[in-house]
Amino acid sequence: MDTMNLLETQKLTRHFGGITAVDDVNFSLKDGEIRALIGPNGAGKTTFVSLVTGRIEASSGRISFAHEDITHLPAHKRIARGMGYTFQITSIFPDLDCFENVHLAAQRNFEGPARKLYSFTRMILEQVGLNTYRTDIAGDLAYGHQRLLEIAMGLAQRPKLLILDEPTQGLAGGEIKDFMHLIREVSDRTTILLIEHNMDVVMSLAEKITVMDQGKIIAEGTPEEIQANEAVQTAYLGG
Repeated sequence: MDTMNLLETQKLTRHFGGITAVDDVNFSLKDGEIRALIGPNGAGKTTFVSLVTGRIEASSGRISFAHEDITHLPAHKRIARGMGYTFQITSIFPDLDCFENVHLAAQRNFEGPARKLYSFTRMILEQVGLNTYRTDIAGDLAYGHQRLLEIAMGLAQRPKLLILDEPTQGLAGGEIKDFMHLIREVSDRTTILLIEHNMDVVMSLAEKITVMDQGKIIAEGTPEEIQANEAVQTAYLGG
């Protein structure tokens, strides 16, 4: 494995009955990169991410993270090794306030006195623009703010890799701009894998783009290369 690769899959495959959702995928992600994963609905993107994060088992193939084979590790052990993620459907504690949500997430990998944990939690809330909502009950927040809270919970774990599945879904225009600013800000200390349908976000943020269709990777390249790729135009971009 390339010493610069944080995440790598080899021949990763997942069958559901007679359907192959992820088909023999070889994928590598460099440490410090912002990568976008795109493709039409049903392309296999979320299944691929679920395999990487340990939410479902691979039918075959291998997954390496930070130079360790994690193919058969459960999801919580992958989190402990520095893999954070958010999903298309928000995963927050709706009955707790914003501060409590982020504080609980931060405790997972935090070492130090309680006052530093408190300050760190406040810093994360400020970073995502939710500090003024810190005492608001999470379940009462607008959907866009719930999405930002989930991102804050991911960042609070100080992950080596942060996987964001449709993070701008439900965000207003101004919130999307704030999100892009946030990702650029945190990318100097965590690798980002972004599954996203908003092409403006993808083309603005990603250093490299991976395109999936029918469970396979059909193209990889810079935003400019992907925009010019005929196979991608046909499968996804409508060219």
